[in-house]
Amino acid sequence: MEQQPSRKRPLVTLAMIVRNEEGHLPRCLESVRGVVDQIVVVDTGSHDHTTAIAEQFGAEVYQFEWRDDFAAARNESLRYARGEWILYLDADEQLDADSTQNLRMLLERQPPEVGGLLCTIVNPHRVGNDSTETHRGAYPRLFRNYGYPRIAFRGRVHEQITPAIIECGGAIIHSPIVIHHGGYDIPSDQLEQKVRRNYRLLIRHVQEEPLNAYAWFQLAQTLARMRLFDEAERAFGFALQIGLSTPLAASAASALAYLCGSQGRYREALEWAEESLRNIPNQTVALNYKAHALAALGRYDEAAHAFREVLTRIDQHTPLSVGFEIELDRAAIERRILELETRKEPAIMNAS
Repeated sequence: MEQQPSRKRPLVTLAMIVRNEEGHLPRCLESVRGVVDQIVVVDTGSHDHTTAIAEQFGAEVYQFEWRDDFAAARNESLRYARGEWILYLDADEQLDADSTQNLRMLLERQPPEVGGLLCTIVNPHRVGNDSTETHRGAYPRLFRNYGYPRIAFRGRVHEQITPAIIECGGAIIHSPIVIHHGGYDIPSDQLEQKVRRNYRLLIRHVQEEPLNAYAWFQLAQTLARMRLFDEAERAFGFALQIGLSTPLAASAASALAYLCGSQGRYREALEWAEESLRNIPNQTVALNYKAHALAALGRYDEAAHAFREVLTRIDQHTPLSVGFEIELDRAAIERRILELETRKEPAIMNAS
């Protein structure tokens, strides 16, 4: 008897956790239409139309009691993932239109040793006076399905999949996939509520794992958002002392450069910016902080040279190799170079 070919395993599973996301979920799921083979949605207690919307898009919906633990909820979604690869999104995210055309072919071409693909997260952040600045982060939002619990998230908030990918022997490489995230471009009262929730969960995390450098790094970022700058500096310093990965060490040093510079401590800002660049030389944002510090210290020629290199890096669109970069205002940098060339008094350092 002729043997029938076995049914091929699905290529991609979308794994999500949601709660009361009826306003965002349709755009998210529409963005992956025709791209993913399976949609797994874990609902943590919605009382709106979230689950009905998910089912309209063909999702498998599972209920999970919220435990103040994002990793636990995400891991529940991994239990049901059948795809060779897993894409994870939040409801307020969308896969970029260009990425939808390339994602499946990209995954099919990956050799077995590749376990994760870094995707660029385009993330507008609401800042003072209701203005926004755009952050771009590189994170492994696509990873090979090694099977739960072998592959699992870790961390109560800002949960990570990277350690598990590495432990499974998978390499993590850059990819052209782009995801748009709107979770921090929200009204100030909602943003404050979100930041305070993260703070509460991160405090629990560092209490449970007092030597977890990543948790301290995330706590430091949250403290900075709360404008608790002294506490943020100490938390960044402790994370560096415990030992961060090279990209996170670069991000921590860059953040310390900004914190010191914004308080007028320009020599310290310069030292931290240079430390960040020693870790990851091709950054743009750390070089920008270095240029601002040099200008504030009166080292005008050096500052102008650094700002010109910032412009070069902006034009080169260098792939991300750090936790995040900030989109910089090219015209503002050009004006700063002109000021320096005429030796005008520079303004106080800022991100743009």
